Amino acid sequence: MSTNESNAKESIICTWCSYDANPIGAKYCQKCGKPLVVSSVAIQERMTRSTLFVTGVSLSAILLLLVGVGGYFFWQQAQSSLNVSTENISSNNSSSNNSDIRSYTSMKEVPKVPEGTFNFGGSLIFASLVAQGTHKAINQAHPNFILRYTDPVDNQPGTGKGIEMLLNGQLSFALSGRPLEDAEYKQATERGFKLDQVAVAIDGLGSYTHPDISIPGLSVAQLQDIYTGKITNWKEVGGPNLPIVPFSINTKTTALLKTLLGSKVGSVSPKVRSSRDYTVLVRDVASTPGAIGIGAAMLVATQQTVRPVALAPGDSKQYVPVVTDGQLNIKAFQNATYPITRYLYVIIRRDGRADEQAGVAYGNLLLSKEGQKFVEKAGLVPIR
Repeated sequence: MSTNESNAKESIICTWCSYDANPIGAKYCQKCGKPLVVSSVAIQERMTRSTLFVTGVSLSAILLLLVGVGGYFFWQQAQSSLNVSTENISSNNSSSNNSDIRSYTSMKEVPKVPEGTFNFGGSLIFASLVAQGTHKAINQAHPNFILRYTDPVDNQPGTGKGIEMLLNGQLSFALSGRPLEDAEYKQATERGFKLDQVAVAIDGLGSYTHPDISIPGLSVAQLQDIYTGKITNWKEVGGPNLPIVPFSINTKTTALLKTLLGSKVGSVSPKVRSSRDYTVLVRDVASTPGAIGIGAAMLVATQQTVRPVALAPGDSKQYVPVVTDGQLNIKAFQNATYPITRYLYVIIRRDGRADEQAGVAYGNLLLSKEGQKFVEKAGLVPIR
């Protein structure tokens, strides 16, 4: 497989889906979630540079030497690198096998929908799809495909917990607010199957405060510093002299903190308070002076008891509102001006059994034109 290349806009082109706006340094495609492999300087170019110093020696002799010895060496190195790259991609990303993910017009057209009761769990953001009648429509199209949301035994649902339950055979498929991690791919391989991820919608990270906190906005860097404990008082970001009380859904399972902090997620401040779900989170922020919360952007747009916070990329002050005229700022999500967006995924357990069929079917149902209308109705951004 060829490696991804950087285009003229200083971004990485994904060879899986051809998405051309992945930022330099990204490890996974922002559209399909598959690993990015940045190409290195061509071997031929390196060889040309290395031979410029040679003078007074027969060109034919040099060429014979390179072909006879160096050429073989470089061929071996190139083959070795290619094999390792292909092996890593195959072992870490079973999405290369998702040829059974198709685009259909209606849910009724989706084939090979298995019969039976199938457990699913994970990201709570998908509850908005259920609330808008998505599962009711699925049941009308396929009456014998019965879906049942399953809570973990510790009653702390979330993306991480859902993937853990899928790995342990407790779910047929999982719902995720982040791409799969290398450790999760590895665990699946060690247990004799593979994991696959299928992006079905776009959402973003929204932030909101207690209604008495009035600030023009926060930069992403400032929001990160709040959740890692570097900024602890509102006066540090142009607000009142009041301690900041940060909230999040369960800090051990939520994908939101990983979306916000990335590799710094292990440095979450111990002062961050946990709420069980989005409803409780909004209630906690609304009732706690100095509070701030992070949640799914589409849910922020529907809240009246908290104050949405405009966000600016990096450490700039070019604030982009998450809500405009009482509705989610869809335009900012579509043109990528909103600074923190993410893909939502269906995680499939590739084990050749009915659970795999259920995951594939659910992904196809949501990706159908009818399913994507429900995605939009739920306040998320369709990807098709």
